[in-house]
Amino acid sequence: MPDLGVRPFNPHLRAASDQMKALILEVQRQFEGYEAHFHTRQRNRGRGAQLVLEQTLEAVLCDLCVATHEPNVSQIHLPLSNQVLRKKSRYKGAALGKTLPDILKILAAPGMDFLVMVKGQRTTKIIDDDLNIAFVGGVQTTISAGPKLLSRIESFNISYDDVGPSPEEEVIILRQRKRHPAATAEPQEYEDTDETIRMRAELRSINEGLERANISTDLQTQNTKNRRLRRIFNNSDFGEGGRLYGGFWQTMKSEERLEHILIDDDFCCELDYGQMSLAILYGLTDNVPPDGDLYDLSDCGIPNEYRKGLKIVIQGVINNNKLPERMPKGARKHLPKAVTIATVLRAIEEKHPKIFPMMTSGIGMQLFRKESDILVSVLVALKDKGIVALPIHDAVVVTTERSEETKEIMKRVFRAHTGITPQVTLE
Repeated sequence: MPDLGVRPFNPHLRAASDQMKALILEVQRQFEGYEAHFHTRQRNRGRGAQLVLEQTLEAVLCDLCVATHEPNVSQIHLPLSNQVLRKKSRYKGAALGKTLPDILKILAAPGMDFLVMVKGQRTTKIIDDDLNIAFVGGVQTTISAGPKLLSRIESFNISYDDVGPSPEEEVIILRQRKRHPAATAEPQEYEDTDETIRMRAELRSINEGLERANISTDLQTQNTKNRRLRRIFNNSDFGEGGRLYGGFWQTMKSEERLEHILIDDDFCCELDYGQMSLAILYGLTDNVPPDGDLYDLSDCGIPNEYRKGLKIVIQGVINNNKLPERMPKGARKHLPKAVTIATVLRAIEEKHPKIFPMMTSGIGMQLFRKESDILVSVLVALKDKGIVALPIHDAVVVTTERSEETKEIMKRVFRAHTGITPQVTLE
């Protein structure tokens, strides 16, 4: 049995059924009864404060209900520092506000027992001879469903289907540049422009279609209500990144998706753009790509049996701002020792002389933006045709019945963006 872990709090969940709403209302009544009995408030809440209470209770209870069904989760961690809770942010959601600690405290109080809370700890160290201290890290507070909530989950028969996403969740996310390669990039606030407003409206329309769609799986470990897509841009620049993330299918292996997902009660297939980055580069330089497999360097002295390793090297070249001096991670095991990085680079330049200068210019994140624009356009076009599509970066999962129509739409959209007719392969 795997060790159960801890995941971040999702403040963007809402009740999606009458029984979930009934559970929340019951907890709210007991919460307010506790406040009245123990006089924890000196005055009644105003309309705005009451709305924040209800939204916070809803988000916390919904996420705890979801966590009880997740196979590898035992606790949820969340920030309770004023630095986070009092800061305004388009990413937070109403639940991550200054009243959250007091709400959690009552839900965890003896006699309430709707959640179990383990308070976080700040770690400090002495930094000088005067015994001054500095904050050097810590562990966030964790919560899990308490006995009373567990009994309500059972009596109300709560499942994944009873919880859904909040329509207010921000889906256009801008991240700062990473401080170092192993770090997680922090979200960055931004002012809306015509472009961000358009992209948000576009993605919300796609998400609305996915939320209404008939998508199912026989895998109990998958939450099919988790369909909300987000576009994540990188390095404080809306010109970089923009790939689609979210959706339960994205974390599944390709064979799992094809074997276990049904759309409109029909089996699925996966269609993906072949050699997408190289094809886009040819389009950007107004050049026509050579016929055949763009990763095939056999005419340049490296047999195509090593294609998997060559693909890793080519992607490594595109995603670096200088030529690599050693094999990118994962490439060497697919290439013989006699093939050096210099040998591969010469073969790539020989195969693709017209785009090689741009390949080595650090254009990778700009290509991700172009790729994501193409895929969003594909999703919009498919939605207009009534085709439900689940995106995975440079591919879509659709019903087998609509695969040929989808393939033609993917080619048409790519051609409109780049002038190049791409390869679209079926898995």
